[in-house]
Amino acid sequence: MLFRSLVVVLAGAVVSAACTACSPTLPPTTVPDQPSPSYEPFKTALQAYVDQTQPYRKQAAQEAEKVPGKAAPNAGAEQSVRTRQNALADALRSRLRPTAKQGDLFTPTVAAEILKELQSMFSSPQRDLLLDELAEQNNTPANAPTPAINQRLEAPRVPPRLIDVLPPLPKQLEYDFAGRALVLRDIDADIVVDFIPNALPQPTQTSGAGESAAKPTPPGRVSPLPMPQIRGGTVFALMGDSGSGDQSQQAVAQAMLTYFNTARHFPFVLMLGDNLYDDDYTNEFLTPYKPLLDRGVKFYAALGNHDRDLEIHFKPFNMGDKDRYSFEEGNARFAVLNSNHPADPEQIKWLDTVFTDATTKWRIAFFHHPLYSSGQHAAESRDVIRPALESALQRNHTNVVFSGHEHLYERVKPQHGIAYFVSGGGGRYLYDYHPSDFDEVGVSDHHFMIAEIAGDRLFFEAISHAQKLIDCGVLYRTPEAGTKPDDTTQKWLAQCEAGRPAGVRTTHQ
Repeated sequence: MLFRSLVVVLAGAVVSAACTACSPTLPPTTVPDQPSPSYEPFKTALQAYVDQTQPYRKQAAQEAEKVPGKAAPNAGAEQSVRTRQNALADALRSRLRPTAKQGDLFTPTVAAEILKELQSMFSSPQRDLLLDELAEQNNTPANAPTPAINQRLEAPRVPPRLIDVLPPLPKQLEYDFAGRALVLRDIDADIVVDFIPNALPQPTQTSGAGESAAKPTPPGRVSPLPMPQIRGGTVFALMGDSGSGDQSQQAVAQAMLTYFNTARHFPFVLMLGDNLYDDDYTNEFLTPYKPLLDRGVKFYAALGNHDRDLEIHFKPFNMGDKDRYSFEEGNARFAVLNSNHPADPEQIKWLDTVFTDATTKWRIAFFHHPLYSSGQHAAESRDVIRPALESALQRNHTNVVFSGHEHLYERVKPQHGIAYFVSGGGGRYLYDYHPSDFDEVGVSDHHFMIAEIAGDRLFFEAISHAQKLIDCGVLYRTPEAGTKPDDTTQKWLAQCEAGRPAGVRTTHQ
């Protein structure tokens, strides 16, 4: 296990020059391949579907807005989502597409072209990685052996590596898979629109069987390292891959509550994706975090690969009906991306506008899939996510990026002036950690993170479900801010040094 420096200066060109030796040369901006001309009829059919259903989507949204308690962290919020979902699904079944059948959208010509693309991918050297990614997605397998048109289907989504070779979809639709079938799902109605049978190799299902579950700690235990009390500072928590609904999630939720009650009150939490593995808003979110929700803590969510896009309408996730959005808290502007579509040109174009007037605020991005990782998805991070997003993050002078997806904690050396954290230990079973040259710290443990932004300083720490300190340190937005730490910073760093696990040391850059 690799542990290195805890205090890092982030200052654009200064840090970029210092890190030239520790980070590869940036790849050119990824330009997605042009879709095959054979897909033009499919594109036209999809647009016709969207145009036909759009009035009913608006009606369904209006019905959802009428539900009492839709914005409160209780059953009304879920009922609002279900009302929207069911209203559109009923319209599709009874009025819009009552006689729809398999092959209406995936016509023989379109299906043949898609099958050719998929066969090419699974005949390539990427086959093993693709099978691994399908298996990982299949932690939440379909609830039926075969899909049926106009019926609800609980099925995992297609991973980004495959989405890149499939024809683009409008935002109202997504690709999933059930067994070997490639499924086209209406996101708002949550029903099957069409499917191609026998399109994929038979996926396997991975399991967390045999993993030891974290146990909740007594609620009165004091947290190991409270954030410093700084006037005007903004404290927040972070967690990823939390929505398991099991004992490990409860343990982390209890540890977060303990920190809230005994250390510092954090007004909001960043959710780094895989918020609901089984689409259970109550047992995977409302119940575990009820004490925090009752205390007024706000949650900002990003979509993970196990999440349904329908979550954007769940009011307590504060996504504003969008899969990418931005907001400000204190001296920071946050950009939330949908990394299920990392190379989406519209998303990249949007990111290029988010920080244009951020001036001296911290520029923080968070999303599910990490650019750098040393867990089960290291190849996906290197081959898919990093080429798609790194250039845009760099040219927009992003200071910090938080991600999940790997079920562990990881802090990466600054890459081209950007600090990267992976925090995916919110409750799902853990992954093994395999140290990489770009790592500062890596630990396979259930945990959450706490951060505090005070001017040009960002204090951070990772705390395990058992209230043990995993990692801590300070980032500086400018070189000048880190030249001479004030008394408060020095005192907190001394406590960090004393409480950190043996072998982890703070060095100044």
